[in-house]
Amino acid sequence: MATSSMKSALDNRYLLERGPISRVFLKYSLPSVVTMVFFGVQTLVDGVVVGNHLGPDALGGINIVMPLYSFIMVLALIVSIGSQVLVSMELGRKNSDKAQDAMSTGFKALVAISLIVTVFLLLLAEPLIKLMGADERLLPFSLAYLKGLVPFIMPLTLCFYSDAMLKALGHPRFSMLTMSLSVVLNVLLTFCFVIGLGWGNTGASVATGVAFTLGLLISGSITFNPRQRLSVLKGRFHMPLLRRAVYNGSSEGVSEMAASVSILIINLTVVRLLGADGVAAFTAINYINFTGILLFLGISDGLIPVLSYNYGAGNYQRIKRLLRFAAIINMSIGAMVFIVLQVFGRHVVLLFFDGSESQAFQIAVDGLQIFAFVFLVNGLNVLIIAYFTALGEAKTSIIISAARGLVFVLAGATVLPIFMGITGVWAAIPLAELLTLGVALIACKRFALGADPLRGTGLPVKPVDCGKHF
Repeated sequence: MATSSMKSALDNRYLLERGPISRVFLKYSLPSVVTMVFFGVQTLVDGVVVGNHLGPDALGGINIVMPLYSFIMVLALIVSIGSQVLVSMELGRKNSDKAQDAMSTGFKALVAISLIVTVFLLLLAEPLIKLMGADERLLPFSLAYLKGLVPFIMPLTLCFYSDAMLKALGHPRFSMLTMSLSVVLNVLLTFCFVIGLGWGNTGASVATGVAFTLGLLISGSITFNPRQRLSVLKGRFHMPLLRRAVYNGSSEGVSEMAASVSILIINLTVVRLLGADGVAAFTAINYINFTGILLFLGISDGLIPVLSYNYGAGNYQRIKRLLRFAAIINMSIGAMVFIVLQVFGRHVVLLFFDGSESQAFQIAVDGLQIFAFVFLVNGLNVLIIAYFTALGEAKTSIIISAARGLVFVLAGATVLPIFMGITGVWAAIPLAELLTLGVALIACKRFALGADPLRGTGLPVKPVDCGKHF
């Protein structure tokens, strides 16, 4: 058993450091993309079931809660991705003891954070939902969804942490199988709970909680197993490691938080301009946006442990080749998604409504034609953010993430509707992505010309100029 495990670790090390780029991509990014596609299908099915069976108000009620759900995932992402970067870097430096402690530190911190958030939401659910924009028409649906979500906050966050550790330990395919199974179960349970048992919005969130609790149990067979080389139960908690993990993961957290804030900003703007029908329309567009961007997130998230490992091992030219390969893939996917939405957008939107006569449907169709331009740009932004995260340059990644999801969206959603009405709302996010790409490319160039990116580690390296590869 030990000999087989050691041989597998050596084979994985050779692939990471010297194997063909296409093979590395197939092993690490493709499983992550497949997982994200399943997530997208789950998201679409949830939207289709709720929108068609429960109506536009139920769909809008879920969208009101989405920023709050995203905030919870932000906390999980910050700790999970930050710890994943540390574990991968230390494995690249052949320092398994430090990798072990980083893995255990993140786990214990996330348990404590999940408990605090659960208690907070149990006490303050209704006033919080009202503060986020729910009126009397949407409030019951929002509260129903949140009621089913709260008991599962800890297993949900730990499931994503365990999944990140699986990738850091070289098990991306097992990660894919586990998360895909969880998503399929989520879809089946959504039909059962929402339609079969008539649990409404509560059924949709309970289905998610139950499915990913099972995913945690499956992935935990490796990450929680003390007989494995690294396990979350074997290491010691170190506050300095937690601070480093939070710093490294903060960029992904800010990116997710900025996305949730942008949804909140758009929600409030649409409610002001069009009321509940506008929120339902934006919910459908947001489901489509989320499904499309998952493809880019899958590629980038799959590459993070690979980039971190090679950074720790000092293989900087290999990082260049990985970036170039991923950039070409992301731009190609973005162009294809844009074309599909321009040609078949009406049919895609119809999935979320029980007919084409409603005002919400027509608003969504018109909005998607403009919103679809976002996919021509956001793939590169997601990749550049992941690049800086993987190399431990969280400060730069945070700046790009904040510009992308907060600063430019807030400015666009505030200014553009004054001159363009609702059209300005749909144009705000694509314009924000375009402006962010300019910021990201400038950051790449400055990073390549600036100081040692491993400052404080004592390692003499030359930064990788990602600006030359986009």
